Amino acid sequence: MCDSRFCPTTGTRTMASDMCDSNQNLVEVDMDTTPCTLHEAMSTKPTIPEEEFGSGICDSAYQPQAWKDMRKLFQQETLSDIMLMAEGQSIPCHKFLLAAASGYFYNRLVVEPEVIEHNLLEVEDVSFLALKIIVSYIYTGCINITVENARDVFPVLKMLGVKSACEVCEQFLVDAVNLANCIGLYRMATEQKAKLLKVKAEKVMMDKFQEVISYPEFQNLTVPELEQYIQSDNINIPNEDPVFGAVVRWFGQQQDKQASNSHFARVIKHVRLRYCSSHYLTAVVATEPLMETLECQKLIVAAVTSKGTCGVHQSSADIHVDPQNASVMPRKSYQKAPTLFTVGGFVSPGHISSRECWCLSDSEWEVIEESDMPHNIWLFSACLAPHGVLVTGGYGGGKTISECWILSTSSLQWTAVAKLNTARYRHASVSVGGQPYVVGGVDDDDKALSSVECLCDVSGKWDKMPDLPKAMYHGLAVACRAQLLVFGGRTDKAGSVSSFGFSKNQGEWQALPDMPRECNFVSGVTFKSKIYIVGGFQQSCMCYDPILCQWTTLSQCRHEHADGPALVWKGKILVCGGRSNKAKCDDGKPGSTSVIEEYDPETDTWTVSAIKLPKKLSSHFVFSIESNFKL
Repeated sequence: MCDSRFCPTTGTRTMASDMCDSNQNLVEVDMDTTPCTLHEAMSTKPTIPEEEFGSGICDSAYQPQAWKDMRKLFQQETLSDIMLMAEGQSIPCHKFLLAAASGYFYNRLVVEPEVIEHNLLEVEDVSFLALKIIVSYIYTGCINITVENARDVFPVLKMLGVKSACEVCEQFLVDAVNLANCIGLYRMATEQKAKLLKVKAEKVMMDKFQEVISYPEFQNLTVPELEQYIQSDNINIPNEDPVFGAVVRWFGQQQDKQASNSHFARVIKHVRLRYCSSHYLTAVVATEPLMETLECQKLIVAAVTSKGTCGVHQSSADIHVDPQNASVMPRKSYQKAPTLFTVGGFVSPGHISSRECWCLSDSEWEVIEESDMPHNIWLFSACLAPHGVLVTGGYGGGKTISECWILSTSSLQWTAVAKLNTARYRHASVSVGGQPYVVGGVDDDDKALSSVECLCDVSGKWDKMPDLPKAMYHGLAVACRAQLLVFGGRTDKAGSVSSFGFSKNQGEWQALPDMPRECNFVSGVTFKSKIYIVGGFQQSCMCYDPILCQWTTLSQCRHEHADGPALVWKGKILVCGGRSNKAKCDDGKPGSTSVIEEYDPETDTWTVSAIKLPKKLSSHFVFSIESNFKL
């Protein structure tokens, strides 16, 4: 790390090797009552007339030489008439020079000299290293600054009233603000009334919120500081998902969980839940264990009501929606409306794999330039993760792969993440409480898998979870009420009607009631805390109620949608494209379609949407994304 020596007389910095650093905590002194310089301190006292100084012929070499001579006197401890003490160590100094440079020393040495005994002045609550650096500045006009010691030296400079050095040190800290230290520097700038530093640190905290929350300083915030941070309208985020995730992680990593969790309901009120993405609100917020209290359930219901969508479990009929909980203003960076977003798939005619990503903009699909998938793979799985779309596994290059990537919905850049422990394709994936899971699939030997993996948000690696009760592929994975639910699929021998549920708290799989009939290549969503399974060649539509543990068969969709994804969109369930026997390929096999159908759970009716997919697609994925990206 570079060290810097700044000389106010020349206005330049030079390298220095004898830097000091210290991490001592300092006490704030009210600078409103502390003179900054001797000139200010003596402005009301009679002085020798100014005209008697500096008249006649001036020797330009005298002043620099005088400073050198004073420096020698200091180094040789000659004629020193005061000892400065800090942390049990002393520095011999000269009263007149200390009083001239510092308002604090002027007050102690001139205004209140009676409090000094035996020419010994103890500077309390100051580290010796910081005091030594400042005394060196007083005698030389140069100050040794590093990123480490500046945070210790700056408050002492403010306390002592060494104004010119304060400005130098503050500017040094302004230049040093980064993701890792911005919170600590903002705190110090607030305490020390350092306006320039406060503005710079706050700008980094707001502009880079999603990066800042991953550093230790965020976890070291106090509860009031956390509340103040997340209340700001200036946090730069596409929607409220990152704020909720950051708050939950903050509480999850506190050592005294019982004490910290008692503050959760108070802090979560500052999270603008109505501006969470629809999927995140139902799949993550509503399934978070910390949100199970009645007070938090009210916030969820208010958020859902304000969005005009459904999708969370209202556990008690006496939950009353408080309109004030939902009447928060959007942050300045929000995207106003969600959009549909497609990833990959097979394109007809020809059944060619696609790497393209498309976005629905003003009822028209536009390809997202330079956001193609990193590799030409197919039969992968994709789900929404806290910071984007997570693509896992698949088949490509003649082999089954374990690679995973995430597409940021804010930067539209792909980033590689940890590889799966087991390479797989034809598997299912879903996020439960913000943590992605992959379930089943087929390995490189074309054998069905029972293994399950979960991406740990702490280590960033895939953890092995308890295996499924039976191996399966082409199954359906859905999150509901903090549980991972798996339905249907195929085994090595035949189709399956089996259903299973898994909760991290229980740590084991539980058998659920079988599906009413075998369904292949279907999709599913969580809507109003019920599971809806739709599509496939059978044009299925069935509902599972996890509270009553029972299935209901509903009206069939009008078209076949094998390997056509489903999602919740504006209060309806959409099933998008997929394979159909009515759209034959050249080889006679079912081809892909671009048809989108809407299902209304309230009326049990299907409607063909006027909007179609940008291409005839199957084995693709479609998500509702609320983002601030520009096409």
